[in-house]
Amino acid sequence: MPEWEELARAAWPGRVPLGLARWCGRANLTVFTLSMLVLFIAAWAHLPWIALGAWTVSGLVEWLSTRADPPASRLMDLVGLRPQLRALLRSLLAAAAIFGGALANSATAAMTYVTVVLAVQLAWVMQPILATWTSRTAPVLVFYPASVRQPSATLRHLRIYARGAGTPVVFFLIELVALVDGAIAEFAPAQTNDSLLGVTVGMAMAETALLYAGWTAWQAYAARRDVAKMGRPVIEKLTELAPSFLVYISLGAGQSKYIANQWLSALNALTENGLLLVREASQLAGLEQTRHPVVYAPTPRDVERLILPSIKVAFYLAFGERNGQLQRDPRLKHVMLLHGDSDKATSANNLARGVDEVWVAGQAAMDRYPAAGIDMPPERFAVIGRPQVAELPIGPTDHEHPIVLYAPTFEGYYDQTSYSSLDRMGVRLVRRLLRDYPDVRVWFRPHPASGISRPSMLTAITEISTILRRAGKGHLVTADENLSLTDCLSNADVLISDISSVATDFLYTARPIITCNPRGLSAEEFVATFPSQASSYLISPDLTGLDEAMAEALGPDRLKPARLEMKKHVLGDTPDGPQAAFQAHVTRVTQD
Repeated sequence: MPEWEELARAAWPGRVPLGLARWCGRANLTVFTLSMLVLFIAAWAHLPWIALGAWTVSGLVEWLSTRADPPASRLMDLVGLRPQLRALLRSLLAAAAIFGGALANSATAAMTYVTVVLAVQLAWVMQPILATWTSRTAPVLVFYPASVRQPSATLRHLRIYARGAGTPVVFFLIELVALVDGAIAEFAPAQTNDSLLGVTVGMAMAETALLYAGWTAWQAYAARRDVAKMGRPVIEKLTELAPSFLVYISLGAGQSKYIANQWLSALNALTENGLLLVREASQLAGLEQTRHPVVYAPTPRDVERLILPSIKVAFYLAFGERNGQLQRDPRLKHVMLLHGDSDKATSANNLARGVDEVWVAGQAAMDRYPAAGIDMPPERFAVIGRPQVAELPIGPTDHEHPIVLYAPTFEGYYDQTSYSSLDRMGVRLVRRLLRDYPDVRVWFRPHPASGISRPSMLTAITEISTILRRAGKGHLVTADENLSLTDCLSNADVLISDISSVATDFLYTARPIITCNPRGLSAEEFVATFPSQASSYLISPDLTGLDEAMAEALGPDRLKPARLEMKKHVLGDTPDGPQAAFQAHVTRVTQD
């Protein structure tokens, strides 16, 4: 998807309520399919009024669903059925319903309507071209996350981009008027004032479409012309704010939802002002609200403009491919925060040599570098704990029925980083828990990125979700209740997970952890490979060890002392808490 379309969908400028848009989005594919069938029958049977009804319902649902960008619409887009083509197919069948009549004015009415359709299509085809043309010179744009309000300069560009991304209501209304006119004009006697009126109305609609195309072209031209005028105030306001740090967000598509958001509460609590620099528009939709300005800067030149005199340090959340476009600037101190702590191979990355400091949760993270053969001097590390877990309650809950949270990790981009139990043992695990442990309540929270590239993961997610929804009685798919990770970890009595930062964060609660061993390693080899799991109960791919693990987790919990020691080793020993440690180090690097 083009960057400009991602930006439009991140803050859709239309006024259609999101709930209505989502409902129409779920129905869009079904409505489109049924309308095409009805339109085909209407064209074959020469029923223009039936065609008008089917066309109107389908076109209206299409327009209303545009803001939601539903999966069904994306699926049609992927197979080549873009909104323009869907509209053209509807309109041609509607024209056939008029043209096929045996009345004297049928052909004239149909040709008039087709002329309007062609004018609308011409204007419509222009919109993505204008959006692309405008985006190539767009200034840096301030973005308000999770808000219906946007700055005027941003909104100006959003409107241009939205016209290229979806179904403009103007086109729907023009064609609707023309189709009603055609259906009425068909029954007018030929060579009369009534038939002439039908042609006149149709031509007026065609001219309206062309005038609208001209107006949108002028809007695009004006936006390009005013680039300097729109961009200068942004830089001036940011300079007045005098941010002392910059958070560089360049991630895989949509990953800000679970990578950037987890840092926002810690960043918001800082006494210093900061700036979030977002490189990809796909990150914007998932961002939560923050007190720090969010600026969309897609080009390297935009990045250069945002290195303000007051900024002393740049924070990175991942080893992204585009990090070098900022990292090459010697005026800043470059600090890697990462987005989680675990024994995954990616936690100790040779690219860390390219930053000035790596801020880690505890000693365990530092130990991973020499274990991976990466020579990093100790002075380049700073221990800050995990500010994200500071609000988690510690110790047992008071639930009548213990909650077992199954939170499998990300599927991984390649085999070396594939640690997930989801598709290998997840379905069997959940079935076994429901069957053998009726007193517990199973909650399911898959990693947000699971199922994107591996169909087996999506199949497992669907099956487990269906099982738990049918089971009811407190069993839960956490996404159904829009529960955050913090909500899930706060409520869980027992965590079943994989090699994952979720398990690391859960250490803070001091509650039992059961770790899946989907590769079937021996217990000794598993702990040697993943040292932080020495205080977790293990289960094998065939679920061997599950009964023993559940008995311990719900009973004596003999690994609790080891888990408390592991908590200090992994999450650090910060006397005043992780947020205070984070604040102290931010103050240090911004005042140097």
